[in-house]
Amino acid sequence: MTFEQLNLLTIPDPGAGDPVRDRVAEISGRLAAVDERFADWAAEVGVPVGSANDETTKHDLICELDACVALLYGLDEDDLEVIYTTFDEKRPDRYLDRLAAVRTHFRRWRDHA
Repeated sequence: MTFEQLNLLTIPDPGAGDPVRDRVAEISGRLAAVDERFADWAAEVGVPVGSANDETTKHDLICELDACVALLYGLDEDDLEVIYTTFDEKRPDRYLDRLAAVRTHFRRWRDHA
């Protein structure tokens, strides 16, 4: 891969104070700060340590993160469906539960943003 190719990859940045952008940072921080080794870093980011360690919370945060990132990239619900139904071409229904959870967050943040 060349620098020219890397420069073609865009990363959306709506700017500080954007609620979706801020939520991406918060969720990412919570998912990363798994234990006390990350205490200083978590304090800098403003998230609690170990707040996303149970599987239910972690799964929900990952679905919300997917939704927020999709919004930042300007995707719509049709795009989400294509993405989640093509993860596994042999079993296109494999991620439908996750798609439903992502859509719930997507709609909430889309209407909020």
